[in-house]
Amino acid sequence: MTTYTAYKPGITVAICTYNRSRYLADTLHYLAMQTTVQGDYEILVVNNNSTDATDEVLRQWPDVRAVREDSQGLSYARNRALREARFTHTLFIDDDVILPSDFLRAWQAFLTDHPNVCLAGAPIYVHFDDGKPSWFPMILAQMLGRHKARPEGYQYPAGSYPHGGNMLLNTQTALKAGGFNTGIGRTGAVLSAGEEKDFFLRLQRGGTQIMHNPNAVLGHRVGNERLTHEYVYRQARGIGHGDALVTHGMAAVWKWHLKQGLKWAVSLVVSAGYLAGLRAGCALTVLRFRIEVLRGFLQARQSSS
Repeated sequence: MTTYTAYKPGITVAICTYNRSRYLADTLHYLAMQTTVQGDYEILVVNNNSTDATDEVLRQWPDVRAVREDSQGLSYARNRALREARFTHTLFIDDDVILPSDFLRAWQAFLTDHPNVCLAGAPIYVHFDDGKPSWFPMILAQMLGRHKARPEGYQYPAGSYPHGGNMLLNTQTALKAGGFNTGIGRTGAVLSAGEEKDFFLRLQRGGTQIMHNPNAVLGHRVGNERLTHEYVYRQARGIGHGDALVTHGMAAVWKWHLKQGLKWAVSLVVSAGYLAGLRAGCALTVLRFRIEVLRGFLQARQSSS
């Protein structure tokens, strides 16, 4: 990947977007309302072939630098952001977030305290725009982007990593690592996954330590379009599919199944609790979710064999 060599100290706030103009407009408004920002930064939006009103929204924000990435897929868009970034660090956030007014300042303060950080994550809470359906169990909120806060000074152990919707990368380190794998991950409306896991694990194997910033909290907005049984189970299959693409060798496959067995045990206990509380819808959703993850994994393994 091409490396931009004249980086300036500071942060490129990168947003990759695809047909989310309504949310994008609100996210840019939150960024415009940031207060007492210290240090240099820029806002970069990568439009990944949107066909809605995204271009119109971007024209309303002349201070936002916008580029178009013609190759479809989140990994392509993120790699384009890394190549376009003008600052030493790139902060990826989603196009549908809620930002407190001191969000960017919290990341800048973290960077001041840890100027050599290569990779860091931060907490994400889920905001249900239209309320949470009674059948949706919060144990599955991680699939909607939730990432719990860790203590100050926390470093992720090997095999553990943050969520990509609120992560800070050293731009050059990410580029030298090859960026995000364009052969896996979300592409348009296809809900595959695995590109973040692949990226984080590659950097960890190379010796990169992943840090945590508990002060840079954001909210991930979830609308009704993502709160249907069909969407939840489709995303579950995408998670399994992505896991299969980054799981190599029989030892790794057996390790994956072992972890899934532990998750099944937890899911059964949680589902029993839901049933005891007369919340059968939540119980069935949890169990079906686990089934669809396994289905996606096995289908991807069969396709690649």
